[in-house]
Amino acid sequence: TLRVQTITTLINHKDKPKKSERTLAAIHRVGQAVSVAVGRFVAVGEAIATENQELKDEMGQACFEARRAGDAIAQLTDVGSAVPSQSDGRVTVFSDRTGMVKAARLLLSSVTKVLVLADRIVIKQIITSRNKVLVTLDHLERVSTFQEFVQIFSQFGNEMVEFAHLTGDRQNVRPEG
Repeated sequence: TLRVQTITTLINHKDKPKKSERTLAAIHRVGQAVSVAVGRFVAVGEAIATENQELKDEMGQACFEARRAGDAIAQLTDVGSAVPSQSDGRVTVFSDRTGMVKAARLLLSSVTKVLVLADRIVIKQIITSRNKVLVTLDHLERVSTFQEFVQIFSQFGNEMVEFAHLTGDRQNVRPEG
């Protein structure tokens, strides 16, 4: 998973403009890892947008911004675009700290927006499920025959399972430490 520490590491690198091959490779790997993780995250966000028309535009914009930030980070850490120094053969790369900070802020902002929008969808599903349970419970209280009781109780049980699943999934989502 992509962690804030990864982005922080990129931003707080030592300010030596010339890097060894090993350092360059590490910077490049981190930049590519960020880009791949953002790509996966955005794919999920776009799938959520497709399934939820009421948030499609907002989610699409947040996903676009996240992808743009991920691409900027990948470009800023691309060793292939660096130029070796003629004096010692080392490469100057990743000298645009301001650009990296801007890309990291855009990434944080857009990822947060995608998560908030996804939360809105989940909360709406939980409320809808809860309301279905309450309506069925009300019907259950008004049954007049045993057969009707069994039928509505079965429906109530299915709706409670769905409600428990939605709320359980919500509780199991914990931020990484």
